[in-house]
Amino acid sequence: MKHKQSWLQLHTILTGAMMGAADLVPGISGGTVALLSGIYGRLLGAISRIDLHFFKLVFSGQLIKAWSYVDATMLVNLALGMGLSLLLLAKLISWLLLTQPLLMWSLFLGLILVASGMLLRELSQHKVLKLGWLMWGLLISITLASMPMVNQISGYSGWGYLWLMGAGALAISAMILPGVSGSFILLLLGVYPFLIGRLAALDLQVIVIFALGCGLGLLIFSRFISYLLRQYVGPVMSLLAGLMMGSTLKLWPWKQTLSYRLNSAGEEVPLQQENLSPWIYSQMTGQDNQLLWCLLVFAAAGLLVALCGRIKLQDLDA
Repeated sequence: MKHKQSWLQLHTILTGAMMGAADLVPGISGGTVALLSGIYGRLLGAISRIDLHFFKLVFSGQLIKAWSYVDATMLVNLALGMGLSLLLLAKLISWLLLTQPLLMWSLFLGLILVASGMLLRELSQHKVLKLGWLMWGLLISITLASMPMVNQISGYSGWGYLWLMGAGALAISAMILPGVSGSFILLLLGVYPFLIGRLAALDLQVIVIFALGCGLGLLIFSRFISYLLRQYVGPVMSLLAGLMMGSTLKLWPWKQTLSYRLNSAGEEVPLQQENLSPWIYSQMTGQDNQLLWCLLVFAAAGLLVALCGRIKLQDLDA
């Protein structure tokens, strides 16, 4: 029993690490990792139970009951994994995206496409796939991927802090939705470069305001999604499947950069891009499209998800 509990805790920490790594990349969602790991419903349920009853237990000194009520062991292990991932993998992922972009985006594309297929198969097997909602998810995701970014915002004051708080609420809500990237939402809102710079500078005022928005968004949105999953699991999961499928446009490896932005280090990084075929990419850039290697990485990522991923509708019971 102890070995099983230790393995479950390690699995949760690893899941948190993968969620953290996913949320570092605009276009990838930590919610997708939670869905593949079979903890999506449990995660939403735990977050949604941070309510008045939880605080009553805490303030009355019933800490053990409060801990059990919100499944705090899982939340702490996830947070630990995400924190370790952000500390240890952020620079590695940034470096790989800079030095091997085609292979990295092929990796992400393989992960998401196979995960989308697994979700569609599960919905079809239970006869709850709703094509109309699937198409809506596709449309929303494609629209988000093609939207122009808001001009970079350089600072906040007064009512601008409410915008920053709202951006945090929207971003964290997106992070728990499979197929919607929280960091990409921040890019769309023009908040991402400013926020990354303030985080690097340890600007506590900005960090606290953004974190407050994230907390409020998470508490409210998790309850909303939990309710929808209990009442309308077919339409909701069909919509999310469409979001995941549509996000592959953002993950397409061969791109032409149309405009750039400055990151927190003052370096130019791509802001707006358009997708190209591998052959046109080679013609326009004069670079090797690495098609064979990309296909191998794509296949390896898809195989990994197919072998290790788990998507079961019964896991969504929050």
